[in-house]
Amino acid sequence: MGEDTEGLRRQVAAALKEHDRATAVRTAVEAVSSGAIDVPALYREVLVPLLHETGDAWRAGATTVWEEHLASQAVRSIVELVYPAVLRSKAASPPTGRSVLLACPPEEAHDLGLRLVADRFDMAGWTTYFLGADTPFDEIVDAARALGVDAVVLSSSTHFHLVALRRHVDRLRAELPGVDVWVGGPAFAVARSGWRDDEVLDLDALLSDADAAAAAAREDSVDVAHAADEAEAADAADAPHEAGSEEQKA
Repeated sequence: MGEDTEGLRRQVAAALKEHDRATAVRTAVEAVSSGAIDVPALYREVLVPLLHETGDAWRAGATTVWEEHLASQAVRSIVELVYPAVLRSKAASPPTGRSVLLACPPEEAHDLGLRLVADRFDMAGWTTYFLGADTPFDEIVDAARALGVDAVVLSSSTHFHLVALRRHVDRLRAELPGVDVWVGGPAFAVARSGWRDDEVLDLDALLSDADAAAAAAREDSVDVAHAADEAEAADAADAPHEAGSEEQKA
């Protein structure tokens, strides 16, 4: 994590500690709009660590439920406000030709982390379908079939849900042959017993090539835009000379 990014994380965390949602949101959003940080770095190096810290503090009894909710909703506001930047990044990224459906299974209400994952897929050129929290199993299957997705991602926030999640994954594999089924979420930060490595989503590894291609495409688009601006400026500078030449001929 760079010094500037760490400084941004500390600023947002300090605002949340003071229960100052407005400052936390404004600080993060202005950092993106000013170009001080891009959205992938904001998610990976600022928002995800903040969510982990908030969850750890709640589990340790160092913060209350309402404070955890306040911090989570502030992060959700940041995510919604920077979504136009996600769409711009997606438009500049080479399409992968792959699609993914993301959902929280029944009784799983925590969908914020999964929303960040959905945006990461978007920015890497995937077509994404985010269903959110507490989605009935049959609806996940129906949506995956109707949309013809290549992959399904399910999220679990606590280890208490892992037994049910195991059943959901096994049923999805049976119901959706040929579709990748991945899992993720805070529950897997503690233990992965009973899960294969290829079942637990490694987002950075999966999207690393696509992220690099997307970054290169964005740089190319910026270079093209700069070249276009320079050409336009040159044309504007030549216009008075051309007009004078025409007047002299007349």
